[in-house]
Amino acid sequence: MMILVGQFDSPFVRRVAATMGHYDLPFDRHVLSVFGDRDEVLRLNPLGKVPALIIDEGETLVDSAVIIDYLDELAPVGGRLCPERGPYRRHVLRLAVVAMGVSERAVQLRVETVRRPPHLQSEEFVETYRRSIRDSLDYLEREAGEPWMTGSTLTHGDFAVTAALTHLSARVDEFSDLQAWPKLAAVRAAGEGLAAFKGVPFVEG
Repeated sequence: MMILVGQFDSPFVRRVAATMGHYDLPFDRHVLSVFGDRDEVLRLNPLGKVPALIIDEGETLVDSAVIIDYLDELAPVGGRLCPERGPYRRHVLRLAVVAMGVSERAVQLRVETVRRPPHLQSEEFVETYRRSIRDSLDYLEREAGEPWMTGSTLTHGDFAVTAALTHLSARVDEFSDLQAWPKLAAVRAAGEGLAAFKGVPFVEG
């Protein structure tokens, strides 16, 4: 059985776990923290990042986008969360990349404002991260359909938006209220209502 490494408070790990649930792919978990279990994480990924997925052949895959690409290989063609080719595929992937970019900026913002001592914090970096998050949310809001990002079809864009916005609203106080982005808030609420996300709660037990 495949082994997913990481904690569900990571939007990257949670997106992968929800995708595996959606595809009905069973997995075990190895709960490691990037900060608390750094040496063990480094043994799995020289970048020191999660998620990592140890597949049945013993190979370890790293980076959530790479892992999800592999999961798409395992899913039936008609049930995949992304088309195989064409403009629609590129649109879905762009939505997912921007949403996961929001998570990357949120992590950078927390490192700068929470983990770094106040006298070493850079206000320039902090404002850059905040503006990047706002601009990315504005872009996604413009692109968002109803009830899902591309309209009636559930895609990787929706899984990425759900994981990213739940993490952002919980971890960055100034984005705890998503009322400025109502369509995104609706997509996130719908995503959290899916069995795939209910089965992988954001807060570790």
